[in-house]
Amino acid sequence: MDHTAFLIAVLQLCGTHAEGRFVDSIVKLSEKMKLECIYPKKAVIIQTSWMKHNVTYKENIAVLHANYGIHIEDKYKGRIYFENASREDKSLSFIKSTLEDVGLYFCSIATYPDGTWEKVIEVIQPADAFEISEKQNNPVFTKPGENVTFICPYNRRDSVQQVMWERIKADCIDTVVQCNSLGGQRFGADFKKRALVDCSDQASSMIVIQNVSDSDFATYRCVATGRNKTYVMSFTVLATWDHKRFIICIAGGISAAVLLLVFLLIMCIATAYDKKKKRKRIKEALQNPLYSTQTKNTERREESSLPNQTEEIYINCINPRKHH
Repeated sequence: MDHTAFLIAVLQLCGTHAEGRFVDSIVKLSEKMKLECIYPKKAVIIQTSWMKHNVTYKENIAVLHANYGIHIEDKYKGRIYFENASREDKSLSFIKSTLEDVGLYFCSIATYPDGTWEKVIEVIQPADAFEISEKQNNPVFTKPGENVTFICPYNRRDSVQQVMWERIKADCIDTVVQCNSLGGQRFGADFKKRALVDCSDQASSMIVIQNVSDSDFATYRCVATGRNKTYVMSFTVLATWDHKRFIICIAGGISAAVLLLVFLLIMCIATAYDKKKKRKRIKEALQNPLYSTQTKNTERREESSLPNQTEEIYINCINPRKHH
């Protein structure tokens, strides 16, 4: 390899984002955006510092200390906050962001006993959309806790100088690993301890992401840049079916459906029985007054046909003594 090719490979390893600096994540500017910074291991976090890179200096934004609490610079008060400052999640959330917030951000976490861990995030203007090629989008199925493997083939004759693996979400792009033609590799901050890669193969690039978590169910893109051609391939990680859980869910669904059917059947029978009883009571209520009315009318006719027993009868009698 000549001296020029060697310099190109070194520059590529250093990264191409934000004035040649390697960037762990790229985030689109939005009014309520979140710059994710989660320490990937278990350790005692002593202090977290957030800074922004300006032209000639780094501007302090906020400091989170385990004992002294949170300090936010006056310029950012009322515009930023921390959701889970007491845990490994030291993500910085913006309430009201502006175009002035475009730029490079540094999240530096001091821990014991691991030392300092840093993540570099670039905020770009929303006009710079994240483009995903649908032509080479391949589904990959896995489950949380398992490993997932991606293979990105390319032509050996194109002399690929750099391979970039990225995880793409709706509002951000995370660097998984970057390889150069010398076999050098550089991992993104979120993948240093759980991604494996072989950068020496000249015909393809393969990476393995270990211990898949919920945040890993996303789209991954491989960009292999050669002298005359660029290869792009995408993979979408999807959750595979758990057959045992699927059978249990189906059995539970069938049991619930049967119980619901029995309940509805009982309700229908009870409703029909109540309606029948109600119709019977109404019928009896209508018949009883009619019967009593007819009975009273009959009795009145019988009473009118009989003579009045209390009526007085007068008889004229001749006194026989008057003739003698």
